[in-house]
Amino acid sequence: MGKKFWNIFVISTVMLTLLTACSDKQTDTKQDDQKETSAMKEAEDNKDSTDSKDETSIEEMLASLPEPTKTTVELANAEAGMFSGQDYDELTPEQQKELLKQLKELPELGEEPTGEEIELYWRKLLNLFHEDYPNPAEVLDELEMESFGSPDIKDERYQFKENLNVEILLDASGSMANQIDGKTMMDIAKESIGEFAEDLPEGANVALRVYGHKGTGSDQDKELSCKSNELIYEMGDYNGEKLNSTLQTVKPAGWTPLAAAIEEAKNDLLSYKGDTNTNIIYLVSDGVETCDGNPVEQAKSLGDSDIQPIVNVIGFDLDAEGQNQLKEVAKSAKGLFSNARNQSELKEELDKAKQIAKKWDEWRNNAINDASSQRYDLKLKNIPTFGIEWNQANRYENLNILKTLTALRDEEQITREAHSLLSDLADERFSSVSDLNDEIRLELRSLADSNFESVKQEIEKKYNENQNN
Repeated sequence: MGKKFWNIFVISTVMLTLLTACSDKQTDTKQDDQKETSAMKEAEDNKDSTDSKDETSIEEMLASLPEPTKTTVELANAEAGMFSGQDYDELTPEQQKELLKQLKELPELGEEPTGEEIELYWRKLLNLFHEDYPNPAEVLDELEMESFGSPDIKDERYQFKENLNVEILLDASGSMANQIDGKTMMDIAKESIGEFAEDLPEGANVALRVYGHKGTGSDQDKELSCKSNELIYEMGDYNGEKLNSTLQTVKPAGWTPLAAAIEEAKNDLLSYKGDTNTNIIYLVSDGVETCDGNPVEQAKSLGDSDIQPIVNVIGFDLDAEGQNQLKEVAKSAKGLFSNARNQSELKEELDKAKQIAKKWDEWRNNAINDASSQRYDLKLKNIPTFGIEWNQANRYENLNILKTLTALRDEEQITREAHSLLSDLADERFSSVSDLNDEIRLELRSLADSNFESVKQEIEKKYNENQNN
């Protein structure tokens, strides 16, 4: 009896153990199945979330970038891109790294990129490489200066006056130590200014103001450097030995108090009223204001003053930010802007004032008079110059975009298919922008024989309007 009971007990225990194990296994399997199902669902949710995030991200990135410029007004009024005016092959390793870094923030393009993805890359490329296209209205501004003394020009600034005064504002900030063709930018500026002043006619007055020439570019020296603004050659007759020896003391040093320099230039010329004085100001700078001033505001005050200055802003090897700010400075002062990339181009810009000085000297010596002075010649000179500048900008922009696309393909950021699609867009743009150049030149030629003032009004109304209107 006891043995039989024991056997039953053992068998029951074993069966119970087996049943429990099976139950546990089923429970574990069920839990594993539930975990797997949950994981799959989570993965699916994550995928949907990621896809949604990508779509939103592309939409947001598209919205943050300006639409491609297409019309002459849009092209002429658009801000220059970060890498405008530069050849891709001549970018420093740091610049190329920054360029690719910005483009690699975009999603990679596969074999079948969507239209939105292609549009995103296209907008980004134009945003980075958009060139500083010449504005047809600027042709007239340059023409006024070149036609100094002409009876066709009604702007009093460009009429003959008893006295001629030229003041040069020279940026002596630390970045002027950078080199172009083996020379520091400061040395190039010194040589160009010295040659320019030497060729001024007897009786013309010249002055030189430097700024940012003390301290260093460190935060510790900012206050000292931003207060460094000095008229080192006071307005008067040209003295070559004195001017050159003074120039040699100037060394590139610290920050860029551009606004203060413009304000002080106005003070320098307060006693030279525009009714009896032709006042020319040359501002030479390689960058933006760094001393918390407002150069655009100061430029407007200068341009509106009774000094009636002819303001020429020469950007020296500027980046896009510098171009955009100095263009605004020139515009506010009712002046001209140019970006000189080397010594030859800087000399060319300074030569414009020498031509005014030459005409003034001839007028003063009765060699010419108002009635017989040179009439404006839009057709023969300025139109070809405009066309060359427009085509150069178009060519730079196109080549830089194509070279960047090749780099992106080599980096496997975009596929061959995407490379082909974007290259086609670049070539189509190059062709359409070239066609616009032909249209503008024909329009300017058709107006060339008209009265200067009516031409100016028509061109400015058409091309200086806000592109958002």
